[in-house]
Amino acid sequence: MKNSRDVIQKIEEIYNLNEEVTKEVVKQEIEEAKHSKNLYLILKNIMKKDLDFGDKEIENKLINYYMENVPYIGYCHKYWKVKKQILKERYNIDWYMPSEENPYVIYD
Repeated sequence: MKNSRDVIQKIEEIYNLNEEVTKEVVKQEIEEAKHSKNLYLILKNIMKKDLDFGDKEIENKLINYYMENVPYIGYCHKYWKVKKQILKERYNIDWYMPSEENPYVIYD
């Protein structure tokens, strides 16, 4: 399974795809942090304070942080999964994640 040149070109033409994906990942992470102590602690450490899940400012700060940093080991898998979903649902693009293109490579 490989992404065609056509698929790659279509993806490159999507304005702010990285931001779109990152926003969705952060929303999912905030929801998951409500039920996962480990993820809550990761986000709390990033923010340097306790989290108020309804605070839009915290969400925006996390988005900015995620846009500039890899927040934790293994994050790429969540990012790719969300990217694949967004590309399919919003743009009707079938995209293969790097882990699908290279099944014998370990990514973190």
